[in-house]
Amino acid sequence: MNKVDELTNKLRELLASGAFPVGARFPSEYELQERYEVSRATANKAVALLSAEGLLERGKRGSGTFVKNAFRFPKGWIAAIEDFKHPYNMGMIAGAAQEAFAQGYMLSVFRPEQGCLSSLIKNLRASDCLGVLGVAYQLEALPADLAKPVIYLDSGVEDLPGRSSHSVMCDNYGAAQEMMSKVLASGKKEVVILGIESSLNRKYRMQGFADAMQKYNIRNVEQRKFVMHNGTKHEVKLALQKILKQYPAVDFIVTDSDDIVYNIMQVWANENFSWRNRIGISGFGNVHGIADLHKIPSVNQHPWHIGVEAVKSLLEIVKNGEPASSIKIEVPAEVVNTEYI
Repeated sequence: MNKVDELTNKLRELLASGAFPVGARFPSEYELQERYEVSRATANKAVALLSAEGLLERGKRGSGTFVKNAFRFPKGWIAAIEDFKHPYNMGMIAGAAQEAFAQGYMLSVFRPEQGCLSSLIKNLRASDCLGVLGVAYQLEALPADLAKPVIYLDSGVEDLPGRSSHSVMCDNYGAAQEMMSKVLASGKKEVVILGIESSLNRKYRMQGFADAMQKYNIRNVEQRKFVMHNGTKHEVKLALQKILKQYPAVDFIVTDSDDIVYNIMQVWANENFSWRNRIGISGFGNVHGIADLHKIPSVNQHPWHIGVEAVKSLLEIVKNGEPASSIKIEVPAEVVNTEYI
């Protein structure tokens, strides 16, 4: 590295440290020459390079040089893998993108086609990407040899033997407990749970529902849990038939997702379920177009904040290295629309 590059890097670090706020006068080339013991030509070239990067701005002849930006944008970039199958995910992406920008980084979002995830991982491994956000609901644990920090958003991933998995999600368990408690406190007598349990966040929700029922001394809680494989409309139809057969007096169905509520409404619109008008339903996610349209109690998971916290955690790992134990952040969730219970 030559003297110009050495001085340029030192001055770049000085600007990034906040030693000179934006708009402040920067040391003259003569001052740089004296401070860093370099030639006037070296100081001039370093200032010229920083000006070309947009960090400094030379004033009119004789007026000096001023700080234009504290750092070059972007400082680096991070990747997000997203399948774009759900509008809820976009709330997390929006929060992540805003936080990345606020800290001087760029967020690039990738949607690998089916079967192409391995190619994307190969390219990311060879790139200067600083880290990865796993946003897609069905995204499996990324390989340990990716050699870049990974934060999983919302769904979470179990820790693997010898490897920690970092995640940011809402307080699924606490919100589920609160939702079920409000339903039971409202006087509902025959309540069942309908969910999927396909991912860590769903498991927490189902457990929260069940534990709240235990506190209210509801009998046969495990029998009241109806677990589906992926919650398709056909599966929902079969589950509803099973619920009615087993609990003909059912008066409320607590679900672990607004998507399940959407499919329930689709089934009810096309099938002759005469008992639908006497059954209440709750969701999870507070998804626009479902919770508001069908007027159901739901849980606002605050996806924007999940995205923000994920980027903060990822950049912390980038700066300080992998922590000794896995990062598990729970963003507070909020039970909403309880007037519809």
